[in-house]
Amino acid sequence: MKPAFLLAITTFSATFILNAQFGQIPGTYPPGQGRYPGSGSPNGGSGVPGRGSRRTTREEKPATHTEVVSGVVRKVDADSFELEAEDTRFLIIQFSTSAPKPSDFRVGDGLDVTASMDEDGMFHLVSMKPNKEIAATINENDDLGPGSAPEEARTGPPPTILVRPDATPDSDDSGPPKLKRGKPVERASSSIPDDNPPSRPARATPAVAPNPRLALIEQAREAAATFLETLPNYVCQEQTTRYVSETRQPSWNVVDIVSAEVVYDDHQESYRNLQINGKPTKKSPEDSGAWSTGEFGTILGNLFAPQSATDFKYVQEDTIAHRAASVFDFKVQRVRSSWKIWVPGQYVVPTYKGSVWIDKQTGQALRIEMQAKEIPEAFPEITVETAVDYDTISLGAANKFLLPVHAEALSCWRNSNECQRNVIEFRNYHKFEGESVIKFDQEQK
Repeated sequence: MKPAFLLAITTFSATFILNAQFGQIPGTYPPGQGRYPGSGSPNGGSGVPGRGSRRTTREEKPATHTEVVSGVVRKVDADSFELEAEDTRFLIIQFSTSAPKPSDFRVGDGLDVTASMDEDGMFHLVSMKPNKEIAATINENDDLGPGSAPEEARTGPPPTILVRPDATPDSDDSGPPKLKRGKPVERASSSIPDDNPPSRPARATPAVAPNPRLALIEQAREAAATFLETLPNYVCQEQTTRYVSETRQPSWNVVDIVSAEVVYDDHQESYRNLQINGKPTKKSPEDSGAWSTGEFGTILGNLFAPQSATDFKYVQEDTIAHRAASVFDFKVQRVRSSWKIWVPGQYVVPTYKGSVWIDKQTGQALRIEMQAKEIPEAFPEITVETAVDYDTISLGAANKFLLPVHAEALSCWRNSNECQRNVIEFRNYHKFEGESVIKFDQEQK
C-alpha cells in the first residue's frame, strides 16, 4: 500500500478555519468548527487510504523501519499522540500494548522517542524517555511560549508553483512540471514603497499622500474578512481530473475523474452524489485518492488574516479575467503557517510563498498561487503547490459573489520522478434551499 498525499490548512481563528488539501486529509474543514465530511483520524482509518497498486518509480524506505526522534508532545488522544520533531515534522505515533500511554502523559512534554513505521507509513511507539531541554529549544524556535501548542498560534493559507530543488535537470530536460497558468513570464519585483520617506534636510516635511498599493492590500484584507459572512447557501458541481507522471520530462496520464456536488449550507461544506469515472461510490472524497479542498474562501481568508502576518511585496500591474489587477508576491513564515501537508503517519506545517492578483477596483483576489518551502528532508514529499482562480458568479437574479472556478494542485515525491496533479473545475453554481440528499448504500462497481 503506497502512502497517499494530502494537504491541510487549519487555523485557530473562529472566522477562518483553513483547510486546503491534496489527497486524503483528516482534520477540520472551513468555515465553522465542524469536522470535514468523511474525515478520519490522522492515526489511520478513513483519513488515510492508500494510493493503489499502480507502478511507481520513486525510491522508498523499507516497508518497515525504525526512527529515533526528539520532540515535544502537541496532542494526546486515547490511542496516539502527535510529536513535533526537531526537524519540524509532526509525527502521529500510536501507543501499543508493549508501549502504553503513561498515566501522567501530557501536552508539552519533551521526549526522545523510538518508533517503528509500518508499510502503510504509520508510526508505532517502541520506547520513549523524557527530554526537558528539547521542549525549551523547539518552543523557542517556534517563537511560542513554553507549553503553548503551535496550533493555537498559527494561521495561514495553502499551495502554489512546482520546483524540485533536489534535482538538477539535464541540458535537454525541461525539469519538473510547473503549475503556472497565466503568470507573467518576466516580472521585476520591487518592494512596497515606504509610506514615510525621510524628509530632506532644511526643508519642511511634505504631506505624504496615501500609498495606493498599501491601501489595496487593506481593501483586499477587508474583502476577505467579510467574504464568508456574506456568502449564501449554494450548491455547485465539482469535477476533478487526477493525473500522475512518472517520467523526468512530465507526461501526464489520467488516473480517474471524480465528480461530486459541493453543498455549502450554514457555513458548512459537504459532498454528495460522489462518482468516480461516472460510477456512484459511497466513499468519501478523501478516501477515493488524491483530493484537494480549501478553494471556497478559506485559502483567501487565511492569506489576509492578521494572524498570518503575511509579508506582501508589490510586483507589477497585470490584466486577469479581463480585469485590471495588481500583482503582489507574499510569504508566510512557518510559525504563522497553517498549511498542513499530510502523508500517513506525519505532516509538516511549512513556510510558504506565492503570488496574488488583486482587482484594483474591488480589492477582490482573482488568483492565488502558493508553494511550500523549507520542507524537511525526512518528509516524503519535496514539492507541493496549488493555484486557484476566482470569478464573479451569479446566485440569483441580482446577487453576484466571488467564487472559485478553477484550481490545480501539484505534488512530487522526494528522490523520484513521480508527481501527482489534480485539475479541478467548479460549475453550475445555484442557491441551495434544503434540497434532498441522495445516499448510496452500496458501492457500485
